Amino acid sequence: MKSIRVFGAALLSALVLFPSSAIAQPAPTAAHKLEFDAVSIHSGRKFVMIGSDFLDPVSKMAPPRGGLFSWNIQLVALIDFAYDLRSYQLRKEAFEGLPKPYNTMQDGWFAIEARAEGNPTRDDVRQMVRAMLEERFHFAAHTEKRDGDVLALIVDKPGLLKPHTGGDTCTLPSSVTDNKRYPHAYPPYDGWAIRCGVFNRELSRSGERRLEMLDVTMDQIANALSAMEPATVVDQTGLKGHYDAVLDFAPPMPPRADAVDDAVGAPQLPTAIEKQLGVKLVKQRAQVDVFVIDHVEPPTEN
Repeated sequence: MKSIRVFGAALLSALVLFPSSAIAQPAPTAAHKLEFDAVSIHSGRKFVMIGSDFLDPVSKMAPPRGGLFSWNIQLVALIDFAYDLRSYQLRKEAFEGLPKPYNTMQDGWFAIEARAEGNPTRDDVRQMVRAMLEERFHFAAHTEKRDGDVLALIVDKPGLLKPHTGGDTCTLPSSVTDNKRYPHAYPPYDGWAIRCGVFNRELSRSGERRLEMLDVTMDQIANALSAMEPATVVDQTGLKGHYDAVLDFAPPMPPRADAVDDAVGAPQLPTAIEKQLGVKLVKQRAQVDVFVIDHVEPPTEN
């Protein structure tokens, strides 16, 4: 059961750790196309992620020295990196747009070994991964604009959001990380270091959750909320800079009677957003970016 919770938490966390401004970039021209010097692709080990930190589109991790890459990852992670998909909605569309068996958590894993000569940059490697997808998976995709429902994030109570003042360091007050107060927090605070960005933590066995948003922009906060709402959340607060915020909220359905003993009394998400962040969501119609997969085939392994 623990392993299932770890995997589920990792998946949900991965879906909310990204700002909401990225769109797939146009492919490089043939004259400037960058490719790996050698690539090996085989069926991968399920649920064993290798290289996911580097392939995170918002990561600043530099390519390894020597240009040797080793990944065990799902196909969608390669797509997210190659097309610079940073928003929850675009990543969700990429995952759901894949044909079976690549759109399930159980399948679509690949072990990839690649080599690039010289000292490629992250952007160089992104182009190389896209070229690999095009050549080995015959992958093709594009983005387009469509009318859709969005939730506009606007300021409701100024002053509740606190500017980040810790530089490159991110911390939480002891009252938030008190293991005695939150004995069923998962991952537990005594075994998981606080980090900058957005992290989704299980707060109690009754289903309450906590979004820890540290040194983040309003775009990142909007994107994190998109993972919790039925429509894309777009930032219309006009707030600039970076902020620290903790959002505790309860699931829309009441917990089972045998799972309420550790409930902390967190409010429903709309109320939590207004009372804890000082912002609210307003329904609107707008043009939204949509990621469309045109073609993909199983790779020829080697």
